[in-house]
Parts: sequence; structure tokens; C-alpha cells
Amino acid sequence: MKALVIAAHSGHELLLWKWLRNERPDFVVLTNGAGSSGVPRLEPTIDNLARAGARWIADVVQPVADADIYRALLEGDTRLFTQWVHALTTHVVEQGIDCIVADEAEDYNPSHDLCRLLANQVAAHAVARGRTVVSLGYPTVGHPSPPARLASERHVMVELDGPELQAKLDDMHGYAHSFGGQLERELAGFIAEFGAQAYGRECLFAAQPTRYELAEAPATKPAFEIFGEERVAAGVYKHVIRGAHLQAVADRLRDAMR
Repeated sequence: MKALVIAAHSGHELLLWKWLRNERPDFVVLTNGAGSSGVPRLEPTIDNLARAGARWIADVVQPVADADIYRALLEGDTRLFTQWVHALTTHVVEQGIDCIVADEAEDYNPSHDLCRLLANQVAAHAVARGRTVVSLGYPTVGHPSPPARLASERHVMVELDGPELQAKLDDMHGYAHSFGGQLERELAGFIAEFGAQAYGRECLFAAQPTRYELAEAPATKPAFEIFGEERVAAGVYKHVIRGAHLQAVADRLRDAMR
């Protein structure tokens, strides 16, 4: 299997710690990790990928700041996203990629959901050009090895032994500590909720269309909308990114395929 991973943010590579070492995929990150702090987080990711034997291909997708993605979403500007879809599709076809792995859409962060949306588009474009590809997704903020999904959904699972899990957790904690703040709080919260042992299984599930591609309303308000509203109320953000912004991107990308 020759694989390509499309991740929204630096650090997501650590969720696939052993799988990367097994498969040694090509790897792109959409953002440079410079969130509200403005500090890029690419160097540790490049090092993590090198140690795992994965291939960093920044010549295919050059990461941008989160603010650039948010601005494009708010303005309904799909030029960057269309460029990425075409560049990644060309890479998949020309390099013989037969497996595309990307973040799942979990209504947690708009960049994560956008990443899944774009990965689905890349797979569809590649198939239209005669390439057979398997498309998989992995949880970024949900339970990393959810028993109910494992019992009911097609998946690939890699299990870590004790020393491997400890090395993975050390890398995760080290990465979060390097940048502190929100990353440390998020990681601590995930481990408190799911337990450290949950990260001893790396699960990749058969990719599903996003609700934006299906034009479905969310069952509850997305977490990224709630967070955005709080940040606007605090005077940190000027605008809230809504699901409707991602829906508009999905509609324009779908129209471009016709």
C-alpha cells in the first residue's frame, strides 16, 4: 500500500505514531499551527515524520496560517482549497497512491472538517481520473479507539505494545509541553476522558461523506461555533465561523467537479 496522509494541523501525526512507522506514507499538513499565538509548529512535526520514516511533501501543499484558512472560509474564497485539491489529486495519480488518510470531521475545529472535505474531494477526483483509492479517516479529538465503532464499521487497527505506547505518550506530552497553553489543556482533557490506554490502538475508519457534502444540518451546534461565539464575546475574534461557511465551500467544490 502506498499512502498519503492529509492532516489539518501539526501534531496530528502523533495520533498515527505506529501506523506511520509501518506504512511510511507521504504526508501533508494544511496549516503551520500558528493559531492565536502566531507561533508556527512545523519543526517538531517535520522531525516526528523523519523519525517515523514518513515523507514530508511540502512541495505539494505548503502549509498556511490558520488565519488564512479562516479568512477564506469567512469570505467564501475557495481558490486556495481548489488549488490544494488539484495538487493533491495530481500527486495521488502520478505517484500511484492507493490509500488516502485524513482527519475525520468531528464538528470540533473547522480546519479539521475542511481537511476531511478536501480529502474526500481528492479521492473523488482521483477515481474520476481512473485511480482506485481507499479512503480512511482517524479521530483527532474523539475516542481514538471507540469500541462501538470498532464493532460496527470497517476499519484498520494497529496495536502498540507497552514500550511503544509509552514512547507515543512521551512524544505527545513533549509536543504539547513545547507549545503549552491550549495544547496542554486539550491533551490532558483527552487523556482524562479516554484514558491513556485508549491511545494504544490506532484506528482508521472507512471515510464517510461530511454533512456538508450531504447538505445535512448538524444534530447540535458544532463545538467550533460555540467556541467562536465565546471568542467574539470576549473580543478576541471579530467573526464566528459557521457550518454554513463550510457548506458553501462544499457546494462550490462540488460544482467545480461537474
